[in-house]
Amino acid sequence: MNLEGKRILVTGSSRGIGHAIAMECAARGATLVVHGPEVDDELTQSFAKVSALSPSSIQVTAELSDPTAIAALFDTVHEQLGGIDALVNNAACQNEYGVLDLPQEDWDRIMAVNLRAPFLCAQHAGRHWAAEAKGGSIVNISSVHAQQPRRNFTHYSTSKGGLEQLTRCLALELGEHQIRANSIVVGAIASELTPKERCDAFATAIPMGRVGWPEEIAKTAAFLCSDDSYYMTGASITVDGGLTLGFCASRKDL
Repeated sequence: MNLEGKRILVTGSSRGIGHAIAMECAARGATLVVHGPEVDDELTQSFAKVSALSPSSIQVTAELSDPTAIAALFDTVHEQLGGIDALVNNAACQNEYGVLDLPQEDWDRIMAVNLRAPFLCAQHAGRHWAAEAKGGSIVNISSVHAQQPRRNFTHYSTSKGGLEQLTRCLALELGEHQIRANSIVVGAIASELTPKERCDAFATAIPMGRVGWPEEIAKTAAFLCSDDSYYMTGASITVDGGLTLGFCASRKDL
């Protein structure tokens, strides 16, 4: 996979899966837009590592729950890089509430960041790509919980289910502009969002016997950003070690 000359925006790339995707793409020759909600140690360190591989990369901040901030982010990217060639909608948030206790403000924030923001980012990118008649690639980072409900994560699971349908709708409507949209259905990944005890519990339900690593998602994302996947659109690629084959939604420890 050669990403030389590609300009790629990865939302939420200051840590975890997003950082791994940025590093993988940078190692393959891409210029990255490294994004975080604010300038902090995580974003600074992530950008330093990415720019060591790809010196032309830039750092941006935007609170993705704010549509105005998203518009400003794309203005900045176009001013500094002249646009992007691929968009990876990775940024997401989650917290744990039973459905009867879930506050409306938590529902609203998760829908804003996990679903509305990917739509708005895709819309901004898609408008430029359609106007320039050059095509582009949208990669949405989804979750096995888009199909498999998870206790105490109704809002998160619902947002990812919506993201899967958004991916298909983008593929359907934007295909005529040679704009592709695909999703990666992510299983249990060792990251800051998944404590060790939860990783251990998930491992018992995974045929491969372990949780995944962010770098294993990153390789699939790089492929979908590359021209090697040029005829793929509307696809959902599951990267979960077989979790969805043996996952039992009734288990209370997951």
